[in-house]
Amino acid sequence: MSFKNFSALLFIVWLLAGCSSMQVHRSSLPQQTELKKAKIAVVPFLNYTQTPMAGESAASIANTIMQAHGYHTVTLNKQSDSDALQDENRVALQKRTAALRASKYRYLLTGDVTEWRYKAGVDAEPVVGLVVTLIDTRSGKVVYSATGSHSALSADSLSATAQKILDKLLP
Repeated sequence: MSFKNFSALLFIVWLLAGCSSMQVHRSSLPQQTELKKAKIAVVPFLNYTQTPMAGESAASIANTIMQAHGYHTVTLNKQSDSDALQDENRVALQKRTAALRASKYRYLLTGDVTEWRYKAGVDAEPVVGLVVTLIDTRSGKVVYSATGSHSALSADSLSATAQKILDKLLP
């Protein structure tokens, strides 16, 4: 392979790598051995997008990934509160946390869907933005949080893009 061909190939690889991007920020994790033993309730994520059911989809994928990572999770009451105001969602989350504490769930996994769409244009790349929050139901405090976004190639689907980012965000 000549230097010219190698340079052209290297440029194409660099260009393709630039088409997909992922950003992830995570807090420190609590004791994983304790988390693996605890019951974790997964509830629909709050949907701040115009895509219907994005919160439920994100929670469903998160539940499956958490189980694959060895956690004891259960998806609870699917609800569609995506059109409610943010303050109402937070009050509902506080009430849900108290109810889960009484039901012997130690942790609550929830989150926010900030982006869940295909970009407009010829290539229509899938873009997913998520915030993941793990709440200790005993104290009501956030024990872990992560945020991330992923823009994939046009050949990928929204659910595959969500799986990739959730796999990086979840403990």
